[in-house]
Amino acid sequence: MANENLACEWHPQTNKIEEVESISIDRHFNDTDLKVESDRYHLVWGAFCPWATPVKIELSLLGLDNQISSSNVDSLRRQGRGADWFYHADGAVDQILKTTKLSESYEKTQPGYTGKAGVPTLIDLNNGEVVSNNFDTLTNEFAENWQTQVTNGIDLSPKDIREEVHVLDQVIVEKIAQAPGKILQVSSQDEYNQLANDFFDTLAELNQRLETRKYLFGDRLTQSDVRLFVSLVRFDIVYYYQNKLSAKRLIDFVNLWEYAKRLYQIPAFKQNTDFDAIFDHFYRIDESEVETFERVVPFGIDLAKWEEA
Repeated sequence: MANENLACEWHPQTNKIEEVESISIDRHFNDTDLKVESDRYHLVWGAFCPWATPVKIELSLLGLDNQISSSNVDSLRRQGRGADWFYHADGAVDQILKTTKLSESYEKTQPGYTGKAGVPTLIDLNNGEVVSNNFDTLTNEFAENWQTQVTNGIDLSPKDIREEVHVLDQVIVEKIAQAPGKILQVSSQDEYNQLANDFFDTLAELNQRLETRKYLFGDRLTQSDVRLFVSLVRFDIVYYYQNKLSAKRLIDFVNLWEYAKRLYQIPAFKQNTDFDAIFDHFYRIDESEVETFERVVPFGIDLAKWEEA
């Protein structure tokens, strides 16, 4: 799943996904040498990224951010270094990892590695190596294998509905979350039409599902809600414009819109939603001055409506 985070890699000046080698690291906590331990792991995420943000939201919801530290990379790329992420705009060292950029952790994991360093990335503080950069694995592992560490009673993947949750998770990922990135790679009108139709048809189905439900699974908040939320947040302000997903807006789906605002009022969702970071990454792109139309943030985007009851 980590290699499907195309929506975080598009550069509008080239109008294509940057073709840089990447590595998939997908270890699980049931490995004999990879144990559930407090203060051993560190999450590198990006508040702009719809693949990294769900992992951070889950840690906050489950109270695991007291056991797993995290660093939020700078949302703007550095010119000429498009395949890397820096922790601070001024190039300062991350206080926990003692590195300046994410690629240093990948190089520790695979010496000589010069490819893409993507978020989310979980790092083992015992040796500084990458444990996983797989969004799907990380969300599942924290919701399930780390449940023994959760003390606030929240269960994002209840055993009695776990199979149903996983099925809906994949629908959300394949039909909604992956659609913006896939659309940027289409080579025909038919390809675009199919992806856009699937996107809006799935939103319509979920909108209907929420007609009589507080969350996707009734009164129980699950990781399906987390996965859907991050795409809904970016829909009207990014995908509507950049990905030509413009048949409708989120606010046109009445139930989905009320649902998204309801989730936004939960601290774990709100505190990990950074609209400025989203604008910076998807429009400004890098640290240079904005000199082309593609990098201009659309006028009149109203963020105050997210605060409405």
